[in-house]
Amino acid sequence: MNVYLQLLVGLIVVWLLGYGVKPLMDRAKEKVTLTPPGEAFEKKWAELSAGNEAGRIIGALERFFFFGAFWAGAAPAIGVWLAFKVASKWNVWSNVVALPDSLEGATQLDYVIARRRWSSHLLITFLVGTLANLLIGFLGTVVGRYGPDAVRVLCGCA
Repeated sequence: MNVYLQLLVGLIVVWLLGYGVKPLMDRAKEKVTLTPPGEAFEKKWAELSAGNEAGRIIGALERFFFFGAFWAGAAPAIGVWLAFKVASKWNVWSNVVALPDSLEGATQLDYVIARRRWSSHLLITFLVGTLANLLIGFLGTVVGRYGPDAVRVLCGCA
């Protein structure tokens, strides 16, 4: 089969499977309730914990990056991206997103629970999103390379 057609099939698979990432992420996060550490903080806590700025764009780019790396046999590029992503998240979570040890007006226990839930939420979105994108890139490569030929063999068209 023409390699350009295989590549197109793989890209279409990646694009279509990408629509399943948000429902998967929503499902993974549904048990994590982002309750504020007290009624007085409801509005500000909702603003603080609601952010996913450009996450969908980064996710889409990441899926196609993984697809391209798998297609080209460039596994080290995947490792470099994952290392960069971990280092970036580590820096952001350690310095920018880091919350103080206590919050005036909130009980210590309520504040610790709210922080734990928010950190779980951040970690879930990071891990589930990254793994889903990695698998989608891999599946796009497999289907693009072998799917059309497998269909032809299965239907007796080969």
